[in-house]
Amino acid sequence: MGFLAPLAPRALPDPMPPQFRLDLYCAYHQSAGHHTDRCTALRHAIQDIVDSGTFGHPQFDMFPIPISAQAMHADAPSPAVPDLIDLGD
Repeated sequence: MGFLAPLAPRALPDPMPPQFRLDLYCAYHQSAGHHTDRCTALRHAIQDIVDSGTFGHPQFDMFPIPISAQAMHADAPSPAVPDLIDLGD
């Protein structure tokens, strides 16, 4: 959506820190060292976007619920909750 762009690749650190992993790749940093899912810099960049209000909540009319689905859920009774735990009285 254009909110984030990968960072420019940088040279590997020298000396190599003990926690540095050459076998993991970060798409945000475009280099080895850690996995994208564990990238602290990416998490902070995403949080900055959320905090700025640039990336707000989706508008309701973007994902309209069909009238038939609304009616179905409005009239449907709540299902009974089964007792899943047998306490062995």
